[in-house]
Amino acid sequence: MESKKILRFFGTLSDETRLKIVMSLTKSSKNVGEIHDYVGKDKITLSGISHQLKQLEDIDIVVFEKKGREKFFSLSGDFCWCILRDAIDHFNGKKHNCKECCKIKEDMGG
Repeated sequence: MESKKILRFFGTLSDETRLKIVMSLTKSSKNVGEIHDYVGKDKITLSGISHQLKQLEDIDIVVFEKKGREKFFSLSGDFCWCILRDAIDHFNGKKHNCKECCKIKEDMGG
């Protein structure tokens, strides 16, 4: 059932470390070391980052390209990442005036 896939997707992103990994990839692809720097070396080990990346890869949230001996991770093209961008903007205080969202609110009586 599709709802299980949706729950797994959002459940995966509900983990702070995995969310930070995804956020680190919003602008460009990165190798494990660069992601580790972004998340914080004092927060998690390099091995821990690799483990989290494997979980994200298993459900197609991230993909990688091998360049030599290194893997460079990026966000999967299988998802529309607007929802993440919009959530980040919302919690950073940026107003969102998407016409589709306004229509949904109107349809709901808001």
